[in-house]
Amino acid sequence: MEIKRLSQCREYEDQVVRWLWKEFGNEENYKRYEMIIHHSMDPDNLPQTFVAFEEGKAVATVGLWRCDLMSRQDLFPWLASLYVDPAYRRRGIGKKLQGFILDYCRKQDYSKVYLYTDLVNYYEKTGWEQMGYGWTEDMEKVRIYQYKL
Repeated sequence: MEIKRLSQCREYEDQVVRWLWKEFGNEENYKRYEMIIHHSMDPDNLPQTFVAFEEGKAVATVGLWRCDLMSRQDLFPWLASLYVDPAYRRRGIGKKLQGFILDYCRKQDYSKVYLYTDLVNYYEKTGWEQMGYGWTEDMEKVRIYQYKL
């Protein structure tokens, strides 16, 4: 598997937007994903978006964002929008993308990384610790996790 910064393979920008919007979005927020992904092209700032390739085919993406949960703007940075194409799930790609982001964050001298999810027993398997709860913009209660680097 090869992981590239989206700014190195800009031709996948629209595909990443569609993946994220289909998986995490709704009828009203396509533009939100489009703008986040568009603004992840600067290699020196957040947000950043990465794409995973298997045999030259884009199969997954993950982001590192300044803020992914508006109710917890005090936390920074966030592993965000981890997505693996359904045909490539259960192959460890999500775990590899998590490791990639954690290594990237270590190189940036971050001491912690955060994420939020409604999943149970997925991120715990790779060392994430639940630290509390937060609320999405839709008032959905979600778990907040941290990874100490």
